Parts: sequence; C-alpha cells; structure tokens
Amino acid sequence: MLIDDDVPMLKVLKQMIDWDELRLRIVGSTYSSAKALHLFQETWPDIVVTDIGLPQKNGIELAEAFRHMKPDIRVIFLTCHEDFHYAQQAVKLNADDYLLKDQLTAEQLEQSLQKSIRSLHSKVTPLYQKTSNYSSDLFKQGLLQRILDGVDPQTTREYAAGLGISWEYPWFMMGIVHLHYSSYEQLYVQSNVSLISYAIYNIAVELAASYEGITPFLEQDHLIVMYNFRQNLAGNAYSHFQAFLRELRFGAERFLKLRLNVSAVTDKIGLADLGSCYHQMIRHKHEFYANGEFTATDMGFLHRQLFFPLPQRILDGYKSDLERAVLGNDMRSIRELMANLAQLAQEKRFEPDDFVREITMLLRGIDMMFSEKKSDEARYAYLADARTLEDVMELAERQLAFIAQHKQKGSSAAIREPKLQMIQQFIDQHLADNITSIDMARYLYLNSSYFSRYFKRLTGINFTDYVHQYKMGIAAKMMKSSGQTLESLAMGLGYSDRTYFSKVFKKYIGMTPSEYKTKHAVGKYAK
Repeated sequence: MLIDDDVPMLKVLKQMIDWDELRLRIVGSTYSSAKALHLFQETWPDIVVTDIGLPQKNGIELAEAFRHMKPDIRVIFLTCHEDFHYAQQAVKLNADDYLLKDQLTAEQLEQSLQKSIRSLHSKVTPLYQKTSNYSSDLFKQGLLQRILDGVDPQTTREYAAGLGISWEYPWFMMGIVHLHYSSYEQLYVQSNVSLISYAIYNIAVELAASYEGITPFLEQDHLIVMYNFRQNLAGNAYSHFQAFLRELRFGAERFLKLRLNVSAVTDKIGLADLGSCYHQMIRHKHEFYANGEFTATDMGFLHRQLFFPLPQRILDGYKSDLERAVLGNDMRSIRELMANLAQLAQEKRFEPDDFVREITMLLRGIDMMFSEKKSDEARYAYLADARTLEDVMELAERQLAFIAQHKQKGSSAAIREPKLQMIQQFIDQHLADNITSIDMARYLYLNSSYFSRYFKRLTGINFTDYVHQYKMGIAAKMMKSSGQTLESLAMGLGYSDRTYFSKVFKKYIGMTPSEYKTKHAVGKYAK
C-alpha cells in the first residue's frame, strides 16, 4: 500500500519500478491518512510505503495503528526532511528503511522492498516496541508539530497525555537553545551538527526527569524547552525554569565542551500561543546582543521594535584597514578592528540578519582577494546560523586569521584585487548571456559597487566595456573562420538585436561587421 499526500509522488512510485517482477502488487494508494486506515482494513497489505510528513496522522502514527491491526506489517518511510533524528528513530522503530524523496532511485526502492520481503519471510521483530524510547521521541515530534501549527489546545493536551506528558496547568514558559558555533567548530565537523544536537537533547531529557513540568523537544539543530506551571506568589516557577536552563548549559559544557546560547520567555504563555511565540523568537534573534543569554519576562517585549536598519556601505570604512592587517598578518590589528565593529553594532543595534550578511560579504571579499587556500565553507554556514553577536565576531575573526595565514605568496597591492582569471572563466561560461557587474559581483560574493571600483583599478576600464570588448574580439575571430550568419553569431554572444550588436562591434573594432568581413575577405583573396 502506498501513502503520500503528494499525489504526483504516488504516480512516480507506481511507475518507478516493475512491481510484478518483484512479485508484488499495489493493493491500494491514498493521499489521506484518514483514508489510509480504512484502506488498510480493506486490503490488509503486507508492506506499507508511507510518507512521514502527513497532515492529521503522520506516518509514524499510522505505522503504530497498522501494527495494532497486523503485528507483522513491514513499513518503509518516505520523507523530504533530511533530519538526523527522524532517520535514527525510523531505524530504531525497526522500520525496514527510511528514504529521502528528492534522492530516491528505482534501485533504492527495489532494495528496500526486497528487505521487507525477506523480513516477512523470516517473521522478524514487530514494527514498534512500546518500550522504545526512540519511538517515544518520534511521537513527541508529532506533539511538537501540533504545538507549532497551533492545533486545538484540548486535542494537543490529549495527545500529550497519550505520551505520558501531563500538562494540567494553563500556563507555559518557553526556552530555545542553540549551539554556540564558535565553540562547536573547534571540536566537531559540520556534518555532525545533528548528532551533537541530539546529544544535547539527551542531556536535556535526562535533566528534565528531575524538573517537574519541563519537556524538551528537538527541532532540527536546536532545542525547544517547554515548562508547564501554575502561578504562585513566591515566584518559584521562574527560578525552577532558570535552574533547569543553567544546568543544561553546564551539562553541555561538561560533557561536550560546548557553549550554548539560550533565549527564554518567562511570561504566562497559553498553549495556543506557544507556536506563534516560537516563530517570533526564531525569526527575530532577540538574543543577538544579549551575550548568549536572553530572557523576556513580558511577551509584549517580543513585538516591540528592537533593532534598526543597517545603513548602506557602513562597513566600507573597515575594509581597507582589515585588508592591510591581513596583508601584514597583523592579528592584533584584526582583533582591534573586529572589536570596534562589534561595539558599533552593539551601540547602534543593527538588524542582526543585515549585519551578519554584510559581515559575510566583507569576509568573502577579503577571502577572494588574498587566500591561496580554499576556505572551508562550513564557517560561512556557521555564520549564517549564529544567534549572537559574540558568536558572529569570534567566527569572523577566526576566518580573517585563516586568510592571513594562507594568503598568496608574494602578496602585493596587485593581488588585493579580485582574480581576473575567475572573472574571465565566468564570462566564458556565460557568453550567451547578458552579464552585468551585479551578476559578476554576486558570483564573487562582493558588493556590486565595490566590485565595479576594484575591477576598474585592475583593468583600467569598467566591467561593461571589458565584456563588450572581449565578446567583440571573439566575434571578429569567428567572422574570419566561421560561416555563421550575423544573427546567429550575435545570439550566441548574448545580443538579441542585430542592430545593437553591429553598433557595439563598430565601437570596439572600429568598423561595422559588414566592413570587417569585406576587408578580411579581400585580404584572403589577395593572398
């Protein structure tokens, strides 16, 4: 039986392999989890291929329901989410496989089905064991999704109760826990972010056993901590929640040598409002200027304007100084400049995402000009995910140190410019396109106005003239040796208008295409 709320995907699955050749028959398919339960009872399949991310009941919940009806059912999970804990849970759930839709091949599907067939023949362990902590985590993931989607609170409480989570009080506090990537990258590789996040989640779960009302969740690469409490005059609820978060940070430091960034809302939040509160906190990085520990005691604080737009080109003044410091491998000056930049951001309270984007552009520009060794893209990924100014500046300073240590041999003023060979390569690969300086700057991860100034210093002409001149040189060569029509030649070089092409040709070659062809034809016959 096939289950997927993406109807075209059902069609793909049906046509992807020869089911008869595997001695399998599709007894039913549906896009609805509700219909899937009825269809299962009607067709009684041996193998179910189901998407995990279904509305209403997800694939994990369906698998549990199927197991109650038929204990030896085999299940293959499909999903779009390349998520570590989903994969881990599916394996521990004793599912036969976990396949990513966007990477699915006929061979993978056949191998998974063969595995299910072998399991049926050998009557292996049932799909789901009630005692499995891993399957419990998967159902918790379903609970979290209900909260974030704003599902009816009563239904959500009932779902939580079914997992042994008692939320009997009306109010919640919420904490969000992120990795401090500057500490992370010194100990672990980027591919293990999900694994380490899961380890932190396990620490949180173990701690929560000693803290009444606290439930940790794992969401991609961060944790969400929810605390169900009742209000009292002594204020013990606030202290209770803060104590848990402090102990979690200590545990991560002790066992994993990692720092954590924690933001929390300790106001009274209703269950129906938890989802919107979470999205607000994730979107706006309220903790950015709080040195990794931010607490809002008033929900209204999250909705007030906290940050200000970043003025255009405000970082330009730092670039030349940083270039000189990198060129001279002057780490003291690099640290001082970055500290000044951090102080400016702190004082002006720039919009975090704008500031990170400009810092990244600044680093990539310097990287492009100096570094002989290709930079590890992981650090730029960490920059994009960093949640605090401190984390951003530590990562940025480390990247500048890397560039200074691996700068090209014989560095001089000339190599401070963007590399002409890379620009040339890009033009060659896009001859049929109308390339602008904005396209080129984006390719080099540079500010467009900055790129234009530097390119003119490098070549003596502006970028547009350089591209036209280069293309007209190619056109002139092809007119001597190729039988292409003028229209075909113009189109191949990115000029859809023949008249405009002729005008550009005359400007850079000194004569019209017709005059040029006539001249070189005369020269050819004279020989």
